[in-house]
Amino acid sequence: MLNLIAAIRRKPGMTHRAFLHYLQHVHGPLAAADPLRIRRYVQNHVFDASFGSEEDPAYLTEFGRDSVTELLFEDMEALAATMSAPYSREVVGPDGAHFNDLPSALAMLTRPAVLMPAPAPDGAGGHVKVLHFVHMAEGPTPDRFPERWRTAHEEVLAEEKSQAEVLRGCVLHRRAPGAERALRHFGSADQPAYAGVAALYYDSEDEALSHFPSYERSLRERSTETGGLYDPSRSFVLYSREVTIF
Repeated sequence: MLNLIAAIRRKPGMTHRAFLHYLQHVHGPLAAADPLRIRRYVQNHVFDASFGSEEDPAYLTEFGRDSVTELLFEDMEALAATMSAPYSREVVGPDGAHFNDLPSALAMLTRPAVLMPAPAPDGAGGHVKVLHFVHMAEGPTPDRFPERWRTAHEEVLAEEKSQAEVLRGCVLHRRAPGAERALRHFGSADQPAYAGVAALYYDSEDEALSHFPSYERSLRERSTETGGLYDPSRSFVLYSREVTIF
């Protein structure tokens, strides 16, 4: 399976609320009217976030996201066929200009590794989904990064039982090569490259906002101990709720 992930922010002059309304109730139905070869389409509506590290001004210009789109495909052929279809090029794609700040869009192709299955919708507002966009440090090579990332994650959960107890699901989306032309469908091709995105699920906003920062600090400590796994100043965290379009 391939998961195309696009983190976007609203266009200038648009409120966060108006952005989310348009994304869910106008753009979403456009895509659902002809899913083409998309297996699943999920919007992650962001309600809080953290960016960069202390004394690092980069977040002022490089970060700030209102939603994250996820499109699941069977394989590269299905992705290419969907993005090249007339409906994508002439209807769904152009509609993005109505809400998406295209120059700042960040899109990447990933392969998901399910470490703990995501919870089913609970019908009471849904679980909170924390998306950690991880920027690889200078040290590790791209082929070694996924294993080191997973090991660091598992060590945090093994050593801090409270973190493991509140976690309701975990998927590590590892960056995959290819699909550069398809990624331009979402906007800019000049955003920094990220090695992957961790999706961690919690029961509530309070649990996510109280436990994930501690989890991230522990992950940073392990990164430092092993000579640098990821770059916190270029990484960022989005707290969101899933909205399944189809």
